[in-house]
Parts: sequence; structure tokens; C-alpha cells
Amino acid sequence: MGQPLTGLFDQEFKTLSSALSARERMQSVHAANIANADTPNYHADTRRFADFLAEKQNVTNRSTRLAATQPGHIPIAESTSWQGLLATQRNTAQRMDGNSVDIQKEMAGMAQNQLMHDMTMRLLKKRLDMVATVVREAGR
Repeated sequence: MGQPLTGLFDQEFKTLSSALSARERMQSVHAANIANADTPNYHADTRRFADFLAEKQNVTNRSTRLAATQPGHIPIAESTSWQGLLATQRNTAQRMDGNSVDIQKEMAGMAQNQLMHDMTMRLLKKRLDMVATVVREAGR
């Protein structure tokens, strides 16, 4: 008998799962902001994807760093971080009725979040397809 399959659901799988959960929560934030666009004195929820991802992974004040895993990989500077890619700046100016929702920014954020969710789903599906191939080939 061969070695048992190890590492099928490694850190990459957990990170993708966490990212999906964070994307779903971001979609809820955008939806709630849009739903309350006409509510007087409503203050838009300005939480970011990075906030939800850190919460999901139970990480505080830690940046995600890339790592060179093979000798031929291009070295990565210590200052390289994904944090700048995850954050978006939000307009917090209020209207006359005290509402701070910018409907155009919320709609654009929702569309961007949907694209990122779809990409994360495709990555997760590819990962699961690889696991299925390993299991199928191990049975031969």
C-alpha cells in the first residue's frame, strides 16, 4: 500500500475558504449600505475585505507575506504585503439628511467583490479538481 494522502486540505485550501467567507460578508455589507441609501442619518458600513479575512483567520495585526518555496523563485522584499491590495478608500461625506452612503461607490464595490468572489471560487474548484484527480489516480 502507498503512503496515506497528506496535505490535501492544506493552508491554501483554508485560505481560499476564509476568503470566500470574507467575500460573502463584504457582499452583505454592500447590500446593507445600498438598502439604506435613503435612510436618514444612516452611516455606511466601511469595513473592508481585509477586516473580515483577518477576523475569519483569527489574525490581528499581521500581514500576509509571500514566500519563495523553490530556489528559482524571484526574491521578495520584506516590505511586500497584500494589505494594500485589499483595502479601498471610502467617501464618508454625509448628505443633507445625514446619510453617508455613496450609491455609485457601493454598486462598484459590489461588482468588484462579485468578480473577486467568482475568481476565488474558480481557484477553489481547481484545487478540489486536483484533489479529485489524486484520489482517482491513487485508485488505479
